Amino acid sequence: MGSEISLIEKIYIGAALLTAIESFSLCLLVYLKNKSNAVNKGYALFGFFVGGWSILLFLCHTSNNPALALIYNRLLHLSSVFIAISFYYFTYKLLELKERTILVVGVAVSFVLAGLCLTPLIVTSMAPKWDFRLWPVPGILYQAYLVFFSFFSYYSLFRIYQAFRKAAGNRREQLRYIFIALLIGFAGGSTNFAYFYNLHIPPVGNIFVFLYVLILAYAIVKYRLLDIRLAVTRAGIFFTVYLIVLGLPIWLGFKMMGAGAWIWPVTLMGILATIGPSIFIFLQRRAEERLLAEQRRYQQVLRQASAGMGHIRELDRLYKLIAHILTRTVLMESAVIYAYDDDKKVFLRVAHRFRKDKKKDYPEFSEDSLLVRHLLKSNNRIFIDEVRFRAASPRFTEERDVEVLFNDMEASLAFGVFIENRLDTLVVMGPKSSGRPYTEDDLAVFSILTNQAALAIENARFYENVRKTQEQLFRAEKMATIGTMADGVSHQINNRFHAMGFIAGDILDTLNLYETDPGRFKTEDVLTEVRTGLKRVEENVRQGSQVVKGLLDYSRNDTKTEKEGVDLHRLLKASLDMVSLKVNLKDFELQLDIPQDVPRVEGNFVQLQEVFFNIIDNAHFSMMDRKAKKVDLEYKPYMAFSSEVVGDKLRLVIKDNGMGIKEEDQKKLFTPFFTTKVSSRKGNGLGLYVMRKIIEEDHGGTIRFSSEQLKGVVIEIVLPILTGNDLALKTA
Repeated sequence: MGSEISLIEKIYIGAALLTAIESFSLCLLVYLKNKSNAVNKGYALFGFFVGGWSILLFLCHTSNNPALALIYNRLLHLSSVFIAISFYYFTYKLLELKERTILVVGVAVSFVLAGLCLTPLIVTSMAPKWDFRLWPVPGILYQAYLVFFSFFSYYSLFRIYQAFRKAAGNRREQLRYIFIALLIGFAGGSTNFAYFYNLHIPPVGNIFVFLYVLILAYAIVKYRLLDIRLAVTRAGIFFTVYLIVLGLPIWLGFKMMGAGAWIWPVTLMGILATIGPSIFIFLQRRAEERLLAEQRRYQQVLRQASAGMGHIRELDRLYKLIAHILTRTVLMESAVIYAYDDDKKVFLRVAHRFRKDKKKDYPEFSEDSLLVRHLLKSNNRIFIDEVRFRAASPRFTEERDVEVLFNDMEASLAFGVFIENRLDTLVVMGPKSSGRPYTEDDLAVFSILTNQAALAIENARFYENVRKTQEQLFRAEKMATIGTMADGVSHQINNRFHAMGFIAGDILDTLNLYETDPGRFKTEDVLTEVRTGLKRVEENVRQGSQVVKGLLDYSRNDTKTEKEGVDLHRLLKASLDMVSLKVNLKDFELQLDIPQDVPRVEGNFVQLQEVFFNIIDNAHFSMMDRKAKKVDLEYKPYMAFSSEVVGDKLRLVIKDNGMGIKEEDQKKLFTPFFTTKVSSRKGNGLGLYVMRKIIEEDHGGTIRFSSEQLKGVVIEIVLPILTGNDLALKTA
C-alpha cells in the first residue's frame, strides 16, 4: 500500500481531529456544569461517543497498517451505534418524551449491534477506495447496522423538528439551533455511506461535521442551551484577559531582543499583571449583568410579591399565592407549604404547586421531626448542596438522614417562617426546572420572602380570627332575625292552609251535591272540578314548602342560589296571588305595562317572588295609610309595573302613590330592623334589607328607591337577562 495521502483524505483527517477535540471539550464542560441534570448527562454521553468516533476515524485514516486500521474502524462503527442511541436518549430527556419502550428496545439492540461491530459481519476488511488509501469493506449485516443508525438518528431529528414547530420564544430558538446543528452533523456524516455502495461520491460532507459543535456552542451562549453559558463566558474572559497580560509582553520581548531590551517587556508585564485582575473582574461583572438579567428580573418580582403579600387577608389564599409565586416566577419544579396545627401539634400541608403532574403524597411533620429539628439549628434554612457537602463527613450523621429525606421529597431547599420566635410555617422547594443550581442571591431573596411572609401570615391570621368572630355574630343576628320573621312566615303558611281548606271545602261540596242529585251533574264535570281543586292543593303545598325551604336556606351560611330562566309575567302573577291571601287587591288600581315577549331573567323564582311580595305588600300598606289619613279626598290608590331591556339587563320600574318616605328616613331604608311602620306586628324592618341581599348579592342585580312624601315611591330593579348560552347550560 502506498503512503501517498490525497488532499481530500488530508482534509478528512484534519476535520475528524478537530471534531474530536470540540466534542470532547464541549461534552466535558456540559457534564461538569450540571452533573445531576438528565439533559446535560444525555448530551455529554452523545458528545463523548461523537468524540470517540471522530478520534477513531482520525486514527484509522492515519494508520499505514491495514490490520490496525481495521480494528480502529470496527471500534468507530461501535461508537456510531452508541451515537445514534445516545442521541435519541438526549432527545428523550430534552423533549420529555413518553416513549420508554422505544428507548429500552433501542438500548438492547444497540448492545447487540455493538458486539457485532467487532466481527466481520459489519466490516470485513480494509481496502483502497478512490481517494482514500484504506476504506472499510461492508459485511453481510452492514444493512442492519445502517437501518438502526438511520432510524434513531433521523427519528430523533424528526421529533426535535416537531417540538420546534410547536415551541415559542427562547425554547423555539434553542430547538432551532439543535435541529440545524445535528442535521448538519448527521447529514455530513451520512456522506460516508456512498463509498460502501460503490458510489463515487466523496465523503466531503464529513468535513463539516465539526460545524455542529460550533453551532451548539453558539446556541449555548446566545440562547442559554444546557445552562453552561456563564461558565463558557467566564472562561472566555479569563483566557482573553490573560492572553493579553502574558502574551503581549512575550511578543514584545521577541521583537526587542538585544542588550537591555528585557526591561521594557518586564515593565509591561508588571503593569498588565497589576491591572489584569481589575480588568477581569470588571468584564466578568458586566458579562454577568447581561447573562443573569433574567435571574435579576425574577428576584425583583419576588421582592415586589413579598411586599404585596400583606394585602391578602385570606390565609388559604396567601399560602397558595406563595406556592404560585415560587413555581411560576422562579420556575422551580415544586413548592409545598406546611402550617403548624395547634390542635394536632403537627405541620400540615396547606398548599402545594407542581410544574409537572405529580401525585406524590408529602408527609406531615411533628414538632420534633428530623426536618424541624435540623431547620431550627441551621440558621432557618436547609440547602441540599450544603447538606450533601456535610453528609460526606462521617461526623455529620444527621445530614445523611436529611439528605435521604430531601431526596425522597425531591426537594432542594427548605425555609422556615417564624412568628413570635415560634416556627409557624415550612416552605419546601424543589429544584429549578432549568436544572440550574440555587445561588446565594436566590437564598437572599428567599430569606426576604420568608420574612415578609411571616408578617403577611400573622396579618392574615388576625383577619381570619376577626372574620370568624363576625360570622358568629352575624349568625346569632340571623337567628334573631328568623325569630322576628316567625309571625310573617306563620302568616304565609296559614294562608296556604286556609287556601287548601277552602279548596277542600269546595271539592267536598261538589261531591256532596253529586251524591244527593247525581243526575244534575255530569261525571266528567265533577272529575274535572276535583282534579282542578287537587292541582290547586298541590300548588299550595309546593309553595308552602318553598317558603319553608327559603327560610331554611336563609338560615344557612353555605347555601347557593339555584337559578333558572324566570318568566316575569308568571312571577308577577304568583306574587299577586300570594299577596291576595293577605290583602284585598281591589283596594288599588294595578297597571301592568310589560310586553308579552319580555325576555326571561336569570334568577331564583321563589326568592324573586318574596321580593315582589314585599314590594306589593309594602305599597298596599302605604297606600291604605294615605287613604286612611284622608290627605286627599279624591285620592285613588294605584300601582304600576313597567319594563325595558337595557343591553343584557332587564330594568323593572315599580311605582305607587302611597305615603312615600321622608327624606331623613331614605338613608336608613336598607338598615336591618329599621321600619316606618308603627308596630312590630306590621313590620320588623328586615324586608328591604333582605330584598337588597336577594337582588344584589344573590342575583348580581341592583335595586334603587326614590321617593317624595305624599307622592309615593319609585323602585328600580335591574336583573341579568338569561342569555342563549346560559339557557343551553341550564337545559343541558
